[in-house]
Amino acid sequence: MIDRLWIDCTDPASVRLAKALIDRADIEVKVTVREGAGTEKMAKFLGLNFDIIGKHGGKDPYGKLIASIQRMKELAEYAKKLKGYAFYTHSSVEGTRVAYGLGLRPIITSDDTPWSIYVANLIIPLCGYHIVPIWTKGLWSVKHSKNNHPTLVLYDGVKEVEWTKAIELNWKPRYILVREPEVEASYLNYEFKEFHLLAKDFDNVSYAKRYEGFYDMIKLIANSYCVVTLCGSTVGKEACLLGVPTVMYTKGISSMALSVLNYLKDKGLPVYGASSYEELKSLVNRFIQEPVIWDTKDMLKRMESPIDYIDQILRQKD
Repeated sequence: MIDRLWIDCTDPASVRLAKALIDRADIEVKVTVREGAGTEKMAKFLGLNFDIIGKHGGKDPYGKLIASIQRMKELAEYAKKLKGYAFYTHSSVEGTRVAYGLGLRPIITSDDTPWSIYVANLIIPLCGYHIVPIWTKGLWSVKHSKNNHPTLVLYDGVKEVEWTKAIELNWKPRYILVREPEVEASYLNYEFKEFHLLAKDFDNVSYAKRYEGFYDMIKLIANSYCVVTLCGSTVGKEACLLGVPTVMYTKGISSMALSVLNYLKDKGLPVYGASSYEELKSLVNRFIQEPVIWDTKDMLKRMESPIDYIDQILRQKD
């Protein structure tokens, strides 16, 4: 059984997963977080004990590379004292590479964005276990060496189930919530001007900016007629899991992202795809004119999260 674990977090969702794992696993844990996009603020919000190491490199590929190299150096200095620790991350390239180089084992990774090809190619060949949702099966195009192929573990759900299943939403809709896309991500090359057109056509639009400030997104969702996000986003999944109508915009992102939209629709959740501004506008207008929240409690009970399987791996006997 693993009794010591290092977790590296690079976005707010990975911090929520870290918190869930810490609450379940009775082991010694060290947590590092990358500064930026609200990651360290989420860690404070959840009351984690953590160290901030490194920053996000921005949109420019050169800036990303330099920030990644610098962060790896700092993480290596931090982790050289963690002999005997296992390692877990939700998609940290730097953490995975450092853990592998320093001989930390096992290396457990999770991911739910196969369209983030650069990240997948850099972490999957180095991990021992890769935990991914069932709707991504067949979408991972990473080439592995003959002697280094991770155990692929599939779960029937989305990661956001882990923290939304315990939430009792006090729904009092007052506005349309728009979560701005992660435009600095390597897999996006589109401006998403359509999102800002909504403010011209509707009076009550609230924007949750991606790289400015920190938002309690659950609280914002609770006050929303509907939520507008890029297809596959964390906030979009949170919203529909909580029963709030969600519109996922499918233009400007890989068609692979449709896999999560279709999965959530098949589960009977209130999520809708829009591939044009006219579709987006029509759906938003519908949810304002006919406010409704769905009861999703039974659906969430039938869905899994990656933490279910990571906890099992940590409890395995040597």
